[in-house]
Amino acid sequence: MSGIEDIIKKFDDFEISMKAGLPRVDSRLVIDMLHRMKRDESPMYTIEIFLNEKPNEEKIKAIITEGLGVMPAFYDHGTHIVVAHRFNLKMLEYLSNSLDVEKIRGTFTGAGRGASIGPVFERDDATDY
Repeated sequence: MSGIEDIIKKFDDFEISMKAGLPRVDSRLVIDMLHRMKRDESPMYTIEIFLNEKPNEEKIKAIITEGLGVMPAFYDHGTHIVVAHRFNLKMLEYLSNSLDVEKIRGTFTGAGRGASIGPVFERDDATDY
């Protein structure tokens, strides 16, 4: 197997692992986060969570504030949640497993110095996961 074939095989294996471990998380977010976590174990992101249906906002607030220690902002009748916080993959897994998630996307906002940029994505934006 050549070096290129090995890279392609390992990348295919990596994509399969991402889809199995974080099936509702945008793969671009996971890749970006992995790169940044080499320098900072919990980089600052604005994470956007799209839910399948309108939630009980008090229950969602409790899940997020207890699990992450931050207060979420709600948009689109409560089905689009935005959280600005220092994140790692375990936190994405927690959110994905604790809520009725359709998809999770995110934007890097700085090395802990950035404030929330608010929502960036729309529910119907193209995704590659």
